[in-house]
Amino acid sequence: MSDDGQEARGQGVQAIARAAAILRALGPAPMSLGEIARETGLPRSTVQRIVDALAAEQLVEAGARGVRPGWGLQRLATTGEVDVVAAIRPHLEWLFEQTRETVDFSTGQGREVVFLDRIICDQTLRVVPLIDRPRALHVMANGKAVLASMDDAAITKLYEAATRGRAARPVDLRALLEEIAEVRHTGFAFDHEGHAEGVHAVGLPVRVIGLRPYALSVAAPSCRFEAGLARFKTALKECRMRCEAELGHIGYA
Repeated sequence: MSDDGQEARGQGVQAIARAAAILRALGPAPMSLGEIARETGLPRSTVQRIVDALAAEQLVEAGARGVRPGWGLQRLATTGEVDVVAAIRPHLEWLFEQTRETVDFSTGQGREVVFLDRIICDQTLRVVPLIDRPRALHVMANGKAVLASMDDAAITKLYEAATRGRAARPVDLRALLEEIAEVRHTGFAFDHEGHAEGVHAVGLPVRVIGLRPYALSVAAPSCRFEAGLARFKTALKECRMRCEAELGHIGYA
């Protein structure tokens, strides 16, 4: 290898190391460029350049409040789902075209929702999920849809610790199981400002043979949700049918 080639390789390795240092420095709360520079020991101009590159790949989210981990990191953490996500994407795009609101394809990890893919509403007033906000399964519409694919024993086991009085955020298991039973009966799960003020969502489960439970959901500002709900539900049912035809499906009780 020539000296020029070795130098280029060294610069590439250094850039990767610096990007990794920045990602490791990020926490649940947004950080300013100056804070990241102090934490990593990198020049602020270097931090700015690398953050811009990471944001372009959705590995970080950079906004007025600062820099936070991006939802693309979740995608990397769920690489085993890549074939499913790729197969679902055209149908998610169809769902977006039908609703013109924020739509997502999700699953659960522990007691939290994991976004596998999403398309953000292109209207001025829109719902944009933030990576640093807790995404409790039992609160969000897509999370409840995921829980609806589990039996009561599995849900009870999952929330056993969270139902105790000393839990940071105790969960009323009886009320949760009643709500999930209603989701199974009606086919739809709802979140009426439980996750974020002014945001409503409707979701339903997507069951795929041999794989974990999934969910589709549509989230909209409260001022548009009720007027669009019938259309959202119709589009969600059609999208689920398309997804399950693509991936294989099981019946619903």
